[in-house]
Amino acid sequence: MFLDEKIQAQVREMLAPIKTPVEVVVFTTAGLELPGQEVGLQEETLGLLKEVVALNPHLSLEQRSIHSDPEAQALGLSYAPTILLREKGSERNNIRFLGLPAGYEFSTLIETLLMLGTGESKLGEKSQADLQKVASPVRMQAFVTPTCPYCPQAVLATYKLAYHNPNIIAEGVEASEFPQLSRRYNISGVPDTIISGATQQRILGGQSDRVFVEAAIKASAGVVA
Repeated sequence: MFLDEKIQAQVREMLAPIKTPVEVVVFTTAGLELPGQEVGLQEETLGLLKEVVALNPHLSLEQRSIHSDPEAQALGLSYAPTILLREKGSERNNIRFLGLPAGYEFSTLIETLLMLGTGESKLGEKSQADLQKVASPVRMQAFVTPTCPYCPQAVLATYKLAYHNPNIIAEGVEASEFPQLSRRYNISGVPDTIISGATQQRILGGQSDRVFVEAAIKASAGVVA
């Protein structure tokens, strides 16, 4: 058990406002691991998520194979576990977390379920309007660790942007579970957010939502910061 009775009661109360059904899809290797593939804490991730979805009737969990599932193939997913969060029945696929959302990242999971389940992102109206300038694909990867208190702010900022613009893919990445991916971007501290589009932007630390909005617009437009 990941959540004791006291924490379960707290989380159940926090999730109570959810009215829109939300599905949590977890892509795993399902026992088939390919040579050279980076694999994170799959069983732990499934265990934690099962306990969370059991705390609200509007939440559901589905496990799929990252190797054979058509959606995983279409999205080019290659890191297990990859968690996809969306309104049940929707085609949203741009809010993701790679790895185990534990420690401080547990709050990221809860806040995201609330955002999807209530329709309230808490992103300012001006930022929502400006986000429409992101007209070409942008990927925002926020590298985090469970022990970093500033990391949820960075991940949630990217999720808010993705919530309002389907051109934005937001991924929280548990850096210690995927060291090869972290090395690819020279991650030395967290949170560190890599924003890839027409150009690449980088945001160090837990900055304001506005900083992330402006970086996404620059990455989309090909404007060098």
